[in-house]
Amino acid sequence: MKTNLLNILKALMLIAALSAILIFMDSSKGKKDTRILKLALIQYNDSPLSELSQQGIMHGLVETGMKAGVDYTLDVLNAQGDISTLNIIIDKVLSDKPDLIFVTSTPTLQLAAQKIKDLPVVFSVVADPAAAGVCNSFTDHQDNITGISTMGDYEGMVRIINQILPGTKTIGTIFTPGEANSVKNMNALKKHSEQSGIKLITTPVNSSSEIADAALALAEAKPDIICQVVDNLTSSSISNIIKIADDNKIPLFGFVSDQSEKGAVIVVSRDYQQAGIDAVKLAKRYFDGEPIKNIPIEFVSKTNILINKDAAKVAGINIPKDLEKKWTEN
Repeated sequence: MKTNLLNILKALMLIAALSAILIFMDSSKGKKDTRILKLALIQYNDSPLSELSQQGIMHGLVETGMKAGVDYTLDVLNAQGDISTLNIIIDKVLSDKPDLIFVTSTPTLQLAAQKIKDLPVVFSVVADPAAAGVCNSFTDHQDNITGISTMGDYEGMVRIINQILPGTKTIGTIFTPGEANSVKNMNALKKHSEQSGIKLITTPVNSSSEIADAALALAEAKPDIICQVVDNLTSSSISNIIKIADDNKIPLFGFVSDQSEKGAVIVVSRDYQQAGIDAVKLAKRYFDGEPIKNIPIEFVSKTNILINKDAAKVAGINIPKDLEKKWTEN
């Protein structure tokens, strides 16, 4: 009788222990991961492009349902256009070992690709990642790097020019030889212009202090239109370029959304804020367990056509109502 009672007690203890283990396992399954993700954003300079992309990244993180300070921290670092400072920033980020690094602009991506090999990197505000040296194609890229290409719609811009100014013979632009993305953009505009029988006049610039003189030199060449390609240097000084174009009665067309409100007649803009949002969507795939090497690079998912009616009127450019309606709807 005593033995039977002892066996019953042992059985009850075993059942209790197993129940405790099952309860613990069940509660562990339902428990939310409370680890805070460490994120970093590295930017080359303060430009409208990087600012819009940063806004998009912040917005994209909100859209994922994550809360700043609760689910993640984001360290934003800016080299203010100085390569040596950019080196220092990347070394700092490497020592911090964040869970993921966002980068904007081609110079930042190029240096990040050289120095960061074991941490995930997602880029935006990069026209051509192949020219930056990080991929052979959008599906064949450096194992730890993916991102969003914002190559301008130069073919679309030339098409618009032919629609509203069919007699255009020459287009002018300023470009930065030291920026791979600037050279790529200039060559893309040249290709599509020449295919339409339009000559592209180019003026190189190497620093912000040269932009005013470069814009004056370009104006003296008397192009029918100044069609300013995208790069970090000219985007930061676009107001000066637009003023000189206006002073010389040359309409200016652009590729960055804020240039419309600054006086560009037509802007065909990749949506740089959307590029930041799209970059976060790629990052989310990584957070959900997909390796970066399996996440293809993508083009930004949105393009805007903006019309400054006042600037068009001053330039004597008539935009047909049907085209205006079509662009607005798109």
